[in-house]
Amino acid sequence: MQYDYIIIGSGMGGLSVANFLAKYNKKVLVLEKHNIPGGLVTSFSRKGVHFDLGIHGLYELKEGQAIPQFMEFWNAPQVEAKPLGGDLKCFIDGKEYDFEHGNVRGSFLKQFPNSKNDVNRIFDIMETIITEMFSGTEAPEPPYDMNLFQLIKFGMNAKKQRPMFMKYGNKDAYKILDLFTTSDELKTIIYSKAPYPMVFMSFAYQWWVYGKNFYPVNGMQAIPDAAVKGLNHLGGELKLNTEVTEILVKDNQAYGVKTKDGTEYHGAVISNASPQFTYEWISDKVAAKKKMKKAISGRKIFEPVAALFMSFDEDKYSLNNLEGISILAKKDYSKRTEEYTPETAPIIIYIYPKREGDEFRSLVALVPISYEYHNYWETEDNRKRGEKYKTLKKEVEKILMDRIGKHMGRDFVDAVSYHELSSPVTYERYTYSKNGSFMGWSVEQSQYGKYLKQRTDIKDLYLVGQWVFPGFGVAGVMASGYYLAKEILKREGIDLKKDFTEYFKDR
Repeated sequence: MQYDYIIIGSGMGGLSVANFLAKYNKKVLVLEKHNIPGGLVTSFSRKGVHFDLGIHGLYELKEGQAIPQFMEFWNAPQVEAKPLGGDLKCFIDGKEYDFEHGNVRGSFLKQFPNSKNDVNRIFDIMETIITEMFSGTEAPEPPYDMNLFQLIKFGMNAKKQRPMFMKYGNKDAYKILDLFTTSDELKTIIYSKAPYPMVFMSFAYQWWVYGKNFYPVNGMQAIPDAAVKGLNHLGGELKLNTEVTEILVKDNQAYGVKTKDGTEYHGAVISNASPQFTYEWISDKVAAKKKMKKAISGRKIFEPVAALFMSFDEDKYSLNNLEGISILAKKDYSKRTEEYTPETAPIIIYIYPKREGDEFRSLVALVPISYEYHNYWETEDNRKRGEKYKTLKKEVEKILMDRIGKHMGRDFVDAVSYHELSSPVTYERYTYSKNGSFMGWSVEQSQYGKYLKQRTDIKDLYLVGQWVFPGFGVAGVMASGYYLAKEILKREGIDLKKDFTEYFKDR
């Protein structure tokens, strides 16, 4: 079967590039090994309650932002979304701190009366960084596509137009927090919004969007579902339960894929899977494979999480207006995921709006525990999950529930009608994201901005998603589809950037 482009994986990067190419009359096929599309943006149900994989809210769902614009350009249905407006509760070494949405700085000043100058300085700088980040007049180009003159000009303009971002935003958060305050509790609460080693800009953004995020009325699954409807309308195809096992290459040119059942589909190949898996689907006889694997061998992967999914009965315990609960220790802001155990790792609980038809509310606790934990979670050869794996998961689950109960009380735990733990191994198995990473490459200072090219050393083999420019986040991976489609279509004289800009020119 012949197509113009075959996309491996129906994550939002894959669905995005598929829609952009199909809009310009390319014959597109998306192959997905799972029974639902979306990758890390999927939802599932247990005991009559719907769960998302850990994405809580998205500012980019707001009208006029990236996701609605992409959907409109593809003629896909819009995703009905509602604003999130809950409060936060944070425990640092057992001490409780409360934060009110819409009054974040005021809440910090109230909780840290002896560190008011530090609080104001931190928030002033975070707000300036955000202002600078959104000050650009147009979308940037991938840095690896710039010539030397363009790179120099970009660097000079960045220093001039974004001085605070360049001074603080692209530096490791723990280093910057150490500059701003001596209060470990204050540092760790700033860190609690996303307790992973990242550049400071990431935390500035997380606190800025708090109280401004939107959540799909029908859950995160509504986003890929809308993109699939757009793809179908444009003439593209999606095949579920279809696992790719080989990328076909001849004379250093990809010409199709082979699936688990032996079927071949021919066309140029775009992989939405992580490059580590993508490259393994290429025959060892292909000379470029060794070079491609070597190029990524030393790169650091963003650490994964374990996720504890909980059904919560509010008839037994009222959550009031809570949107999130965090449990940390005061030195966590400077720690790395590999240092944690289930007994010590931060616990970040997202409280989701109750879905229509669900009996209980869904809560998802994200816990940074490494992929390598306890001999790769006691998996067997080829990460096969046996009885030891199941036993370890149950042990970790109990530890986490006990820690939550210690902080929130026995009544809170009694209101949890069902709970289930997913490990990083689970995330990797279902999404083909290496190590179960949900952000691609590390976002630490030493790695930040070192984007992988979307075109590979094999002709007609491309990458899309969180491992390439512009990086992580739902809107980010969708934008990666835009950038790749722009490059592909340019060869035919089609200016996607111009078309997209003019489409929304007078909006």
